[in-house]
Amino acid sequence: MAISRPEPRRRLKLPRNLPGGRRLQPYSRADAPYFRSPNFYVRVGGLAIVVAAGLSLLLLRAWSIQVLHGKQYAKAAHRQAFRTVPLLGLRGAIVDDRGRLLAGTTGQVVIDADAASLGSRDEHGRWHPSAAGLVALHRLSKLTGRRRSVLIARIRADVFHAPFAPAVVIAKPTAVLTAYMQERPNLFPGFKVEAEAMRSYPQGAFGSEFLGLLGQVNKDELKSGPYKHAQPGEVVGQSGVEYAYDHLLNKGFVRAKIPVDSMGRIAGPLREPRQKQPPTLQLSIDMRLEKAAQNALAYGMEQARATGHSPTGGSAVAIDPWTGAIKAIVSYPTFDQKQAADNPSYYSRLLHEAYTTPTLNRAISGVYPTGSTFKPIISEAALSGGIITPSTPQACTGSFTLGDHTFFNVERGADETMDLPTALEQSCDTWFYRLGARIWDADPARKATLIQTWARKLGLGARPPVDLTGASAGYLPMPGKHFESISGTPYTEGQAVNLAIGQGALQVSPLQLAVAYSALINGGKVLRPHVAEAVIRDGVRRMIPFKPVRRVKLSPYTSAIRQGLYEAANDPSGTSFPVFAGFPHKVAGKTGTAEAPPRDDHSWYASWAPYNSPKLVVVAMIEHGGFGAQAAAPTVRRIYQAYFHLHGS
Repeated sequence: MAISRPEPRRRLKLPRNLPGGRRLQPYSRADAPYFRSPNFYVRVGGLAIVVAAGLSLLLLRAWSIQVLHGKQYAKAAHRQAFRTVPLLGLRGAIVDDRGRLLAGTTGQVVIDADAASLGSRDEHGRWHPSAAGLVALHRLSKLTGRRRSVLIARIRADVFHAPFAPAVVIAKPTAVLTAYMQERPNLFPGFKVEAEAMRSYPQGAFGSEFLGLLGQVNKDELKSGPYKHAQPGEVVGQSGVEYAYDHLLNKGFVRAKIPVDSMGRIAGPLREPRQKQPPTLQLSIDMRLEKAAQNALAYGMEQARATGHSPTGGSAVAIDPWTGAIKAIVSYPTFDQKQAADNPSYYSRLLHEAYTTPTLNRAISGVYPTGSTFKPIISEAALSGGIITPSTPQACTGSFTLGDHTFFNVERGADETMDLPTALEQSCDTWFYRLGARIWDADPARKATLIQTWARKLGLGARPPVDLTGASAGYLPMPGKHFESISGTPYTEGQAVNLAIGQGALQVSPLQLAVAYSALINGGKVLRPHVAEAVIRDGVRRMIPFKPVRRVKLSPYTSAIRQGLYEAANDPSGTSFPVFAGFPHKVAGKTGTAEAPPRDDHSWYASWAPYNSPKLVVVAMIEHGGFGAQAAAPTVRRIYQAYFHLHGS
């Protein structure tokens, strides 16, 4: 059968033009009227505008992401790959007036736990150990003798404050434990021996009176006060200059970084940034004089025991009478500053020692009746008030009777007439009893409060604005309900007469008395006592200004008070002449013997030297040390010996 071939495909060629000259158009005849009409161009133009606007928005958005917010989004992406870990940073050093290091920063070996490998946190942020973590913790517990529950609690607390930071489980491991764990890391997965920054005290047990202690900020401190802006877990100053200048010494946490994966798990080592050295705090304390004052105080207490007394403590303070800079401040009993910082149990025992109170800085917190060291203050009140002049004669007798009460003098056989300088030189009690009565009689309605007015002007009865913690305001007995409530008796003329020799309810700290004596010799400038002197940043030393609290107008006759105190230390009939006779630098000072029944009297000595050009005011006080010349005055002499670089004088 023959197979027929298909006909070849016919190719049709359409004409370019239709009959009549019309062109072929790519649209139907039905749309012909709309083509190239105004509406057509409006629609096409509108579509073009929409497309152009969309492209413009996309371009603007891309420009915004890349240029305007590029850094912001880069940081956000970086945060997804890293977690911030707050680590304790370096703390500023503390040096004395010569630049000798008192407190620095050093590394301390600790045992850290990797909380992420030992357990996990629940939805509330509370850490729980895994089964493998419990095994590792149990092994460490058996090795160290610490309960596993204690180790878990430490990790849990650290994770709560800083979830990604290493948790310290053993703060002070022994050298044997450290070596054992470093040699056998495979036996203790999740634990590592590391170094952590901590306070160092190169002078050892030194400076407990002013340096202060550090501690982790607590919940109450985070709610209010100077640390309300701190972060949980931050180590801050708790006392002394560490507290007063924490804003300078403490730069907070160091922001380290640790890489994590998409699930938030740690994926690499911790990356710590390079730390900038914080500023150094320079103190006005002279370390050499401070140590000499410690020895002098111990010597004064020995002298008290040698004369049959039983001293329970003491203190001394030495300040610049022109600036208020504290050159030395000592207190006894005291404590080991370094051990208190290193050993929490030691510090806890100190806090619970109620009898000796070694944490009490007696130089600023201990307050006592002053005895005769108050006599220059009442003298200034009487001179300024026009009650007496330096040459006003008054009797110094064995006793003075007021109403049905008789006040006695130390020298019961005394019977002579004295002026003010002589009364101060020999410290005649009955002369000042009469002065107190004289002030009362000058204006009975005021009840001799001229005495308290001047005492307050010179800094007594108010907390001294010293840059140390714990300073006490003391107490100035004043007529009124408050005095009656604490004493159980009304304020009478007898109270004023007793106050005239620094007895009764009067309470004053050695620092307050040093500020008052400074005002009497510097022309009436009531100083702002301080232990800080300068801040050193990048080698540049900048002084810290301390403006005086106030300036008071002293009597034109104040020189008579200074003369009387000079004679007290340099005239054979003076109360402290046996102590300072022949001393190369002339001292002016006043002994004080304050009654403290039922125990021995308190021993006081307040002074300055040299007499004509004062460089240092020194006040010493020995609790229950007896007469002022027996314990406190020898203490002061030894402090001056050290200050003036004298040996065997």
